[in-house]
Amino acid sequence: MSAVEAKDIAQKVLESMGILATISIESQEPIYLTISSDDSALLIGKGGETLRSFQAIVNTIYRRQVTDEGYVGIDIDGYKKERVEKVQGIAQELADKALASGEDQHLAPMNAFERRSVHTLLAENPDVVTSSEGEGLDRHIVIKKR
Repeated sequence: MSAVEAKDIAQKVLESMGILATISIESQEPIYLTISSDDSALLIGKGGETLRSFQAIVNTIYRRQVTDEGYVGIDIDGYKKERVEKVQGIAQELADKALASGEDQHLAPMNAFERRSVHTLLAENPDVVTSSEGEGLDRHIVIKKR
């Protein structure tokens, strides 16, 4: 996999959209790109929808032109990083609440990337267990006392 090729693909997609941006390669394996732009709000979209779509387009082109394997992760002006930190903070608070009350705690629905970050964070806590429940846009995490 080539991060430089992924970066070039992302740059061409942005240019075709008429958006000026700076793209940096954060990691080569797995490939992770960060984008900085004055149009970041437009690129992120409501709830990160546009960002997820942009990432899907880059991945589709990458898999067709470069390799049929791999994944290109993309963040725009720290949006994903901030979002994951926020979601993990809420998850930690609900884990503490589950331990104190003994009641299952349900997080709001979130995308797979955010759910995975919560599962990974709480896997380090031997006193709670997490599971994903629901389908599609209603898929969410449940935190239970072990």
